[in-house]
Amino acid sequence: MSLKDFTLLAKLEALDLEGHKICKRFEKSEKHVLSAEIRHTNAEILHQIIRAAKTQLEERRTRRPLLATREWLWKADVELEYLRLQVRKSFALRLINEKTYESWARMIHECGGLLGAWLKKVNEDVDKMQGRKQESGQGKLF
Repeated sequence: MSLKDFTLLAKLEALDLEGHKICKRFEKSEKHVLSAEIRHTNAEILHQIIRAAKTQLEERRTRRPLLATREWLWKADVELEYLRLQVRKSFALRLINEKTYESWARMIHECGGLLGAWLKKVNEDVDKMQGRKQESGQGKLF
């Protein structure tokens, strides 16, 4: 898997770019507070997804359970939920209009669906590998 062909990463990059454009239109008092938090949250999500993808490649190569991958995905999911909260806050403070809110929320929802599907797959793989280890350990004395 190449990171440049990675759908979730491409969607997150588009989300980051759109968020940056939207935040540039915030009123001056919020430009350096909420805007900076949103941009930071977007960057954190991107970092964690890249870490998860790289970690998954290494864990699969060495045939280890995808425990570290699952941890990075979980952290990215938490940050994505925080981004949702920040976008709702932007709308509640009337920094963005309803149309902007809907399109931004739709992009976040789409990324969340892709992230959730990946997390579900990793959880299934971890459960399967741990089940296999438990089965192979049965019947041994040591």
